[in-house]
Amino acid sequence: MIKVIIVDDEPRICKLIANLAPWDELGMEVVGIAHNGVDALKLIQSQDPQIVVTDVRMPGLDGLELIEQATQDNPDLEFILISGYEEFAYAQRAMSFGVKDYLSKPINRDNLSLALTRAREAVQARERQRALEDEYANIHKDEAKIRASFLRDLILLGPDELLATEMEAVNQSYYFHFHEGAFRIIIIQIDPVQPTKAKGIGAQQGAVLASSLQSAAYEVEIAELNGNFYVLVNYDPKIGSTIKALLQKNLMEFKTSLSPLGFMVTFGCGAEVPSLSELQLSLDTAKAAVDERILQGAGQIIVQDEHTPRSITDDERFLKLYKKLTKAIELLHVDMVSKAIRDLKAELLKGLAEDSWLSGSALKSLVREIVNTYYIILRTNNVRLEDGEAERAAWEEALDHAYSLDLLFAELIKGITASLTRIAEGETKRHAEKIALAKRYVEEHYMENITLEDLGEYLGFNPSYFSTLFKKETGTSFVEYLSRVRMEKAKELLKETDLKIQDICLMVGYNDVRYFRKLFARSTGLSPNEYRRIFA
Repeated sequence: MIKVIIVDDEPRICKLIANLAPWDELGMEVVGIAHNGVDALKLIQSQDPQIVVTDVRMPGLDGLELIEQATQDNPDLEFILISGYEEFAYAQRAMSFGVKDYLSKPINRDNLSLALTRAREAVQARERQRALEDEYANIHKDEAKIRASFLRDLILLGPDELLATEMEAVNQSYYFHFHEGAFRIIIIQIDPVQPTKAKGIGAQQGAVLASSLQSAAYEVEIAELNGNFYVLVNYDPKIGSTIKALLQKNLMEFKTSLSPLGFMVTFGCGAEVPSLSELQLSLDTAKAAVDERILQGAGQIIVQDEHTPRSITDDERFLKLYKKLTKAIELLHVDMVSKAIRDLKAELLKGLAEDSWLSGSALKSLVREIVNTYYIILRTNNVRLEDGEAERAAWEEALDHAYSLDLLFAELIKGITASLTRIAEGETKRHAEKIALAKRYVEEHYMENITLEDLGEYLGFNPSYFSTLFKKETGTSFVEYLSRVRMEKAKELLKETDLKIQDICLMVGYNDVRYFRKLFARSTGLSPNEYRRIFA
C-alpha cells in the first residue's frame, strides 16, 4: 500500500480529505494527520510516506517550507498542494520545488481522486525505474544493455554519481573503452513535417552513423529516446575536424533517406568537453543546439559551445505580455488567448532583431511555461478536462517537434484553442448549474455582505473568472444582479410592512441609508417613501 499523510491546520479539512478519497481502491492508506508544518515534518520522518497532501498556509512551517525541508531528506516525495484561489502565486512557487499537483478549495472527490491517481502513477513510475536499475545490475553478461544504460541514465536521471565515477571504473562497469581526450554528445532530432505515429524512424541511419564515427573515434555509444537519437563520442581532440566531416556526411545520408518520408533532420552538437565528469555540459548544450533550429532552421548541423539559461519573462517587455496572456487564460477566452499569444510572438520577433540573448532554448522554455500555467489555471478553477493527461502529452509532443518559430506558436495556439473549445462544450451544462446555484445563494443571502470573492470560493471559481462567467450566462454583472434582488426585496417590505426605511435598508443588505435611497431611486424612479405611498 502507498502511504499518505494529510496536513492542514483545519481539522475539518483533514477529516474531509480522509473521508473523501477511495483509499482502498487507490491502493493507499492514510498513516498520519498533522495540523501544522512542524508536526508534519516529524510525521514524514517517522512514517516515511510516499505522498503528502498539504495546505499552503499553516503555523510553524508553511506548506512551501515543509516541501522544501522534506524533499531535502527525500526528493522522491510526491506533494499535492491545497489552497484557496488567492494563493495561486504559492502554487507557482511550489512547482519550482517539483510539486506537480494543486487543488483549490473547496475540495471535491473527483479532483482529489485524480490528483492522488497522478501521484500514485509517479510513485509507481519511480518504483519501475528502481526495478529497471536492479535489472541492469543483474545483467552483467549483457554488454550491449549495460553500455546503453550508461547513456540513457545520463539523459533521464542526470549526472550525479554517474559522472563522479573515475573513467577506468566506468570502463569496467559499463564495458566501455574510453580514453583521455575529448567527449561530445550529439542529438539527432527527427521532426515529422506532418503528424505521424510511425515508430523506429532513423534507427538504421543511426546505426550507420555510429559505425562511421567508430572508424575514427575511441568510443561511440548511441541511444534512442522518444524518437530522437543521442550519440556519445570519445575521440582524440586533434581529429575534431574529421568528426565534423563525418557528421556532415551522415547528415546528408539521413536527409536523403528521411526527407522523402516527410521528416526533417537536425544534428545538435553539444560542447566538446575534456572529461566524462563534464559530460552534462555537452548534453545541455546539445539540447540547446537542437532548440536553436527554430531560429536557425532545421536540416543542418548546429553547434552550441555554451548555454546560459535566461528566462524571457525576466524582461519587462515580455513579462507584461505574458501577464496579459495569463489573464486571458484565467478567463478561458479563446479569442483573447489567441490574440495575446500573437501579440507576444510579435514582440518576440522584434526582440530577436534587437537582443542577441534571445535563443531557441529561451523560446521553448517560455512555451513550456505557458502550457504549465494553462493547466495550473484549469485546476485552480476546478475545470474538468476529460483525457487531459493524454491531451497534454500529445500537445507537448507537437511543441517538441516544432522546428520553426512560426510552427512553435501555431502549435501553441492550436493546442490551447482545441483544449478551450473542448472545455467550453463540456462546461456549458456545468456553468448553467453553477449560475443557478449562485442565483439561489443570492436569493437566500441577499441580506448579508456578499462579495464576488465569497461566492466565487463557494462555487470553486476565482473572482475574475466567476465575474466573467456570470455576466456571460445572465447578461448582467453580479453586482447589478445582487442590487436588483435587494431592490425587489425592499419593494416587498415597503408594500407589505410598516417598517422604517432604515430597518428595511439593513434587512436587504445595506448599511448606508443614503446609498440605499440613491440605489432605490435609480432602480424605480421613486424614493422609498414615494413608492410606499403609491403601492402600499
